[in-house]
Amino acid sequence: MQLHRLVKQLREECAELRRELHKIPETSFQERKTQAFLMSYLMRFEPDSIEKIADTGIKAVFYAKHAVTTIAFRADIDALTITEETEVPYASQHIGRMHACGHDGHMTILLLTAKLVSANRKNLRANVVLLFQPAEEGGGGALRMIEEGALVNPNVERIYGLHVWPSVPKGKIGLRWGPMMAQTCEFDLVVRGRSAHGASPQMGVDAIVAAAELISMLQTVITRSIDPHADALLTIGSIVGGTARNVIADMVVMGGTLRVFSEETRKQIVDRIDAILNGVTTATGAPTEFHELMRYPCVDNPRYLVEDFYQYIDMQDVVIVDPVMAAEDYSFYQQHVPGLFLFLGVGDDKAVFPLHNCRFDFDEDALLYGVEIYRRILCIE
Repeated sequence: MQLHRLVKQLREECAELRRELHKIPETSFQERKTQAFLMSYLMRFEPDSIEKIADTGIKAVFYAKHAVTTIAFRADIDALTITEETEVPYASQHIGRMHACGHDGHMTILLLTAKLVSANRKNLRANVVLLFQPAEEGGGGALRMIEEGALVNPNVERIYGLHVWPSVPKGKIGLRWGPMMAQTCEFDLVVRGRSAHGASPQMGVDAIVAAAELISMLQTVITRSIDPHADALLTIGSIVGGTARNVIADMVVMGGTLRVFSEETRKQIVDRIDAILNGVTTATGAPTEFHELMRYPCVDNPRYLVEDFYQYIDMQDVVIVDPVMAAEDYSFYQQHVPGLFLFLGVGDDKAVFPLHNCRFDFDEDALLYGVEIYRRILCIE
């Protein structure tokens, strides 16, 4: 992909911004330093309106003199509870927190877009809304943004978002129409037993034994209850229970995730889980509970927006990607206005570790291609 001269001029600033943001990772709804950094930078470009939203988020608006539409761009700003092990000079200064999902890059792209928009506001053809959203990593920050007016005043007609993607080569854009990222349901399963001395197990109800049966049975849900052609994933990722070696456990809590691409499949799986829970309760005497914590819809790109996007990019710069089981709360915006989500390629010799890895890193030059895409969408010359 060829970079415009305006974008090429941002190369040094791009690296500096990303590295400063990388140093100060903060988790969902705790992004105070991040918000202050973003506000300070954005204020230099005198947006027509700028406000804090969703507690630690930001909404900045640049109005066009003769606007024919309003276009929004969204970047997520939160980090992960991961201890960084990259040993780079710009590594996280917050122990136990890291921008291991590239949100520092997403923010950088949107900040540089703000700079281009401000410098060219006289020629803008659309009002531009820049959304810096907290709490994407399981916190559902997109919902808070929407509830507090992210898509109104002015009324957004289209929204764009992207995610750095190591499996897509640097300089390429990953794209597809239809379902692109999975619907996810984060949940807890609770097994309630009755404690007793380990020497008298008949006096209690062992929650750990019941939980073991439950886990084994859950492994059959996808393989034996769902059509093999329907993409679905069910994972139990955590289990906590018991207090001592010689005490029958009275409670076990398991954390899991369910990922699918259709509501019909999700309902089938949840119904099957409910049936298994009832069966385990009947067989063991241990009451069980299913608690849905957060559900993200499927990221689903409208075909007409994908086809429209091809006017901004050459075919050889696009990689048609398969749907992925990763989830994104960008999907909530798509429930309200037409939205297109892209994978920004960062794959090269530097990006050798996957997202959410303690050693994840990438070449900041890859971010310039994200700025270039946004420049083309806004017709900035």
